[in-house]
Amino acid sequence: AVDLTSVEDGAQALEAAKAQAYDLILMDMQMPVMDGLTAVRELRKHEAATGAKRTPIVMLTANALPDHIAAGQAAGADRHLAKPFDAAEL
Repeated sequence: AVDLTSVEDGAQALEAAKAQAYDLILMDMQMPVMDGLTAVRELRKHEAATGAKRTPIVMLTANALPDHIAAGQAAGADRHLAKPFDAAEL
């Protein structure tokens, strides 16, 4: 069974991740209010400050250029998955 949480923007994603532990976070790179890169950086800061377990994060984006992949890794994402993708790729 999958317990799924879906949010509308990066700020909501950050708040959700601070409020409870997740096994995996799929983070869109481009979102309103707070982009995915900022949300990942802020989540990594929160994990470090609180001693929380490091949650695996997969950055999702239509931008699969090396610069975008590097930006996701620099922010603290563990993997990069270009959209569109299917369940087998995930």
